[in-house]
Amino acid sequence: MARLRIVTLGITALLLAACASGTGSSAPTGFGSPGATQAAETAAPTADACESVETMTEDKLTVGADNPAYPPFYIPSDPAPADSEWELGDPTNGKGLESATAYAIAEQLGFTRDDVVWVVAPFNTVIAPGDKDFDMYLTQVSYSDERAEVVDLSDGYFDLNQAVVALEDTPIANVTTVAALKEFKLGAQVGTTSYDYIVENIQPTNEPAVYDSNDAAIQALSGGQIDGVVADLPTTFYMRDAQLDGGKIVRSLPTAAGEEVEHFSVLLAKGSALTECVNRAIQALKDDGTLDVIRDEWIGGSGAPELQ
Repeated sequence: MARLRIVTLGITALLLAACASGTGSSAPTGFGSPGATQAAETAAPTADACESVETMTEDKLTVGADNPAYPPFYIPSDPAPADSEWELGDPTNGKGLESATAYAIAEQLGFTRDDVVWVVAPFNTVIAPGDKDFDMYLTQVSYSDERAEVVDLSDGYFDLNQAVVALEDTPIANVTTVAALKEFKLGAQVGTTSYDYIVENIQPTNEPAVYDSNDAAIQALSGGQIDGVVADLPTTFYMRDAQLDGGKIVRSLPTAAGEEVEHFSVLLAKGSALTECVNRAIQALKDDGTLDVIRDEWIGGSGAPELQ
C-alpha cells in the first residue's frame, strides 16, 4: 500500500475551499463552477491526512475505465500498441477529455505519469455496490443521488447535456421540441442518466429500449429497431461521425426544471479516504484553468441546438 503524496503547493487555498466542501456523496458542483460542494456532512481531512492516504498499490495510482474507451474521452494511439487491451481509445496516452483529466488529477495528488496504472472496469459493474479494483474511475459517470448511495462521486469535472442521435432521413430528425419526442421509440444504455432522462422527462408513449452498451443501442438504431438513441452530447458526436451512416444529432436536451446541470464525477469506492483529496485536486485544476484547457482541446465547441 502506498501513501498518497499530495502536492502541497497552494495547499492553504485548497484547505480553505475544502472547509466549505462536503463528502464525495453529497451533490457536487459542476465543471466551470468555482464553488465547492454543498454543506459538509463531516469535517474535511487535513493536509496531513491526505498525505497519509493509502492507494491500492505501493507508489501507484490505479485508474479504471470502461472498454471500449470512446472518443472524445479517450483517443486512439497511432500506431496502436500491439499488446494493448484497449479498444477504440487508449487511456494510457493522455489524450482525450478523461485521460487528460485523470493524469492532471494524478499530478495534483503527487503521482507522475509513470505512476498511473490503468485497468479495464465495465461501467455496469462499477456503479454497483461492492469492492473496486481501482483507486478512481473515469468513464462519463454522471452524478446522481441514487449512485451516490453506493459509491463516492467527486465534484464535477465536466458539465454536459443529454442529446438525441438519429438517422437523418427519418421523421425524428426534424423534431424541435421535447414533447414531440414522446411518439418515438427511444433507447439508451442501461444504468445511465440518459435512460433516466427518457423515463423521467421525455416520458414516451412507447416503452424505451435498454441496452448493455451504447454500441448495442447504435446497432438497434441502424437496424430500425428504435428511432433514436439518447446519450451525453459529446458521445453523440462520436456516434454520428464514426458509428452511423447518415447519422444526425437531433438536438441537445434541456436540463429538467428544478434539476442541477448534469456533470461527470470521478467514481471511487464508497467511503474512500481518497475522495476528498480528489475533490481538492479537481478544485485546484478549476482554479488554475487546467480543466478549461482540457475541455477546449478535446471537446471544443461541440454544441448543438437545444430542444424546446
